[in-house]
Amino acid sequence: MVGEDPYLISDLDRRGRRRSFVERYDPSLKTMIPVRPYARLAPNPMDDAGLLSFATFSWLTPVMVQGYKHTLTVDTLPPLSPYDSSNTNAKGFRILWDEEVEKVGPEKASLGRVVWKFQRTRVLMAIVANILCIVMAAIGPTILLHQILQQTESTSRNVWVGTGLCIALFATEFTKVLFWALAWAINYRTAIRLKVAVSTLVFENLVSFKMLTHISVGEVLNILSSDSYPLFEAALFCPLPATIPILTAVCAVYAFFILGPTALIGISVCLWLSSVQLSEGQQFQ
Repeated sequence: MVGEDPYLISDLDRRGRRRSFVERYDPSLKTMIPVRPYARLAPNPMDDAGLLSFATFSWLTPVMVQGYKHTLTVDTLPPLSPYDSSNTNAKGFRILWDEEVEKVGPEKASLGRVVWKFQRTRVLMAIVANILCIVMAAIGPTILLHQILQQTESTSRNVWVGTGLCIALFATEFTKVLFWALAWAINYRTAIRLKVAVSTLVFENLVSFKMLTHISVGEVLNILSSDSYPLFEAALFCPLPATIPILTAVCAVYAFFILGPTALIGISVCLWLSSVQLSEGQQFQ
């Protein structure tokens, strides 16, 4: 779980100089390349994966084939990615925490703000992927499929137009699934890095105490395992509902043009019922 210092990805380098955008996000920018057939330098194949391989998890294919042929062991598995190691992420998180403490003081320092700064770029990228997925999911049934049905009912059918519409429908469905899988891939790696960073800092702080008379070994294990798991789930699932307002607005506009003003009444009732259910759920917790 320990990485090397050259892989430290933070806003500051060893000399305390602010890193440029390319220096901070060079590995992530390389992942945005659709296909990287000649990238074989990273110890973990995930770091050499292109966009298609990363989104579809096809970089795991050699490992799966090897597991099918032979029993996988710790020695045969690829090493942990340095970008997901505890050393790398804990140092980056500590730098952000020290900046927060220096800025507002230890009493007003917010762990939530530090967590957001630690993962905001990846969360925003996941939200963008979800938005593109929603756009592709809307274009197919609402526009292309409607045009295909009109083309089949038309007396003057054009084969090339129909073929183009079918290809466009396939492209929208393919990109929809691709962006959906990409969002999950980003969220999973973000959640891993966040949990590793927080768990490592908690462990380091506990080790720094000379005596742990106020906490038992079982409580330490719970903090490092089950108690920190909600952070993993939050980083994994929270970017998904962020697109709900955009989806609601798009559906409202589309329903308004199709059904008229009465559609807005139905959407308002749905939003009101959702808020009622949310408030009742909080009362029973």
